[in-house]
Amino acid sequence: MASTLRRQTTSIVFLSAAVALPLLVSMGACGGEAPPPASPSPPQASSSEPVASATPPASASAAPVDTASASATLPPAPAAPTSAVATVKSNDSWVDCHRSYKANLKDVSKDVAAMAAVCKSVTKFTQVGNTLTGKQANADPPQTFPLDAKANHCYRLYAQASDGIKDLDLIVKDSAGVVIGQDSTDDPSPVVMEFGAVCFSKDDKASIVVAVGAGKGKYAVQIWSD
Repeated sequence: MASTLRRQTTSIVFLSAAVALPLLVSMGACGGEAPPPASPSPPQASSSEPVASATPPASASAAPVDTASASATLPPAPAAPTSAVATVKSNDSWVDCHRSYKANLKDVSKDVAAMAAVCKSVTKFTQVGNTLTGKQANADPPQTFPLDAKANHCYRLYAQASDGIKDLDLIVKDSAGVVIGQDSTDDPSPVVMEFGAVCFSKDDKASIVVAVGAGKGKYAVQIWSD
């Protein structure tokens, strides 16, 4: 019986050790400390806060248009000064007489005389004074010649340039500097006036202005009158 009692005691001891061993291992692993708290979740945006929109804000409305100012008409440009001593006489039959002439471009003085002579039959004008000649380039200042105009007479000017000038400009001014007439073409053989003549009511120290619009070379001018 004593041996039986010893066996029972030994069984109880082993059973107690088997139960206690897992418990001790669990406590050793935890070290007796409480587990760390879980990381807090990031704060959620409140539904009451405004949410940024991907749509750009509407542009400001355009400023109202002042229709009264927009519809107002601009003041008229000042009228060009008119001559107190000269007017323009128009005659459509004079337009084409000189256009049939073809310059030889060898002697501008002969060329302009021949061109003016073609119009003599329709204008009934004759040459006044000598042929005016000059040499000029488009970069040079205009050249001026005197025109001794007589009262109750009309004047027509013819000009011819050499082949180096592509555009010769011709202008007539009265003694006050007012432009009475000018050629209306861009070519080397201008006529003033293309469709008529410049007529004076009084004697006047007028002037002829010659300018080169393109090129350079010689030119000749003749004055014809009734």
